Amino acid sequence: MSLPHPPFEKVSIVRLRRSASLVVSAAIVPALAACGSTKVGYGDPTAEGFSAVSISGDPGKAPTVKWHEAMAYPKSTTVKTLVKGTGAPVASGDSVSAYIWIGDGTTKLEAYSDYSNGSPETITNDGKMGAVWTKILKGAHYGDRIAAVTSSVALLGDAGNPQLGIGTHDSLVVVVDVIKKTKPEPSTSPSASPTTPALSGPKGKAQPAPAWMPKLELSGGKTSAPKGMDFTGVKKPNPNGKLKRAILIKGTGPKVKAGQTITANYYGMVYGATTPFDESYSKTPLTSALSGLVQGWQQGLVGVPVGSRVFLQIPPALGYGDAAQSGIPANSTLYFVLDVLAAN
Repeated sequence: MSLPHPPFEKVSIVRLRRSASLVVSAAIVPALAACGSTKVGYGDPTAEGFSAVSISGDPGKAPTVKWHEAMAYPKSTTVKTLVKGTGAPVASGDSVSAYIWIGDGTTKLEAYSDYSNGSPETITNDGKMGAVWTKILKGAHYGDRIAAVTSSVALLGDAGNPQLGIGTHDSLVVVVDVIKKTKPEPSTSPSASPTTPALSGPKGKAQPAPAWMPKLELSGGKTSAPKGMDFTGVKKPNPNGKLKRAILIKGTGPKVKAGQTITANYYGMVYGATTPFDESYSKTPLTSALSGLVQGWQQGLVGVPVGSRVFLQIPPALGYGDAAQSGIPANSTLYFVLDVLAAN
C-alpha cells in the first residue's frame, strides 16, 4: 500500500504500503476487513506492552498471536527481535522484501496481514516511512522476525484507520518478517525483457484524454511525472458514480491480470484539491499484490497493458467510502494517474 497501506504511507501498509506511501500507502491500501468488532471500554483490564501478548512462529509464516489482556496505550514505540536472522544487516537505503502483520491491542483483533494478502511487500530503509518503521529496521538483519508495540497515532496518524478497524487511540502490535534484500529495479538495456518497461516512465502510443478528466500538469514531456491536476471546467463528481478509466499512453507489454503483483508509480488527488494526498514519483514505485489495493485499482488496472499511463476516477464505494483518510475527506471520489511499470 499492500498497502498496504499504503502501499498504510501513513501505512503504503506499505503500504502496509508505506507511511503516506506502505507498506501498506493509506491512500492506496484498501478497506481490508478486520476480523470483527469488539466494544472495548477504558476500564477493561489491560497489560503494558509485550506482557499483553505472546507471539510465536517462524519468519515467513503467519505469526501465532495470543492476547493475554487488552494492551494499554503505549506512550512510545518499543521494538524487540523475536527471531534472529542469519543474514546480512539491513543497510541504509536497502529495498527490503518483508511480510507485515498488524494486530490491534485494544480490540485484540488482527487488523492487517500480508500473509492473508498472499505476498510480501517492499519497504525502503530510507528514513522516509516514519519513525516507527525506522525504529523497526534499525539494526535489523535479513531473516529477522521483529515485533513492535506502538500507538495508532505513531503509526497511522490522528485518524487511525477505520477501514482496518483501528481507532484513533488504539495500541498496536506490528510484526515484520525481514525476508530478503530486493534486487535493484530493472533499467532499459538491450538485454532487458521486451515486456518489461523502464521504471522511469511509460512507453507507448499517446491516446486522447476524455472530457471528464481533469487536465494533467506535467513536469516535462508527455511521459514525464505529473505535478498536478487542473479541475477547471470539470463537473463535480457524483458520489454514487461509476468507475471511469482512460488509457493516456498505451503500453506494449502484456495486460495486467487479476491476482498479479504490479509495480506502478501513482499520483492521487481529490476533486478541487491543489496538492496530492499521496504520490510515488518523488519516492519509490509501489510494488504490491493487486488484491491488496483498493477496489478501484483492482478493477481499473485489469486489462491495462504494462507500460501504460492510465487515469482512474474512483467513486467512494470503490475507494474509502465514508471513512476519512489523511488528506481524503469522507465520501471522496479519488483521481489517480498511474504508470504501470511491471506485472508479475
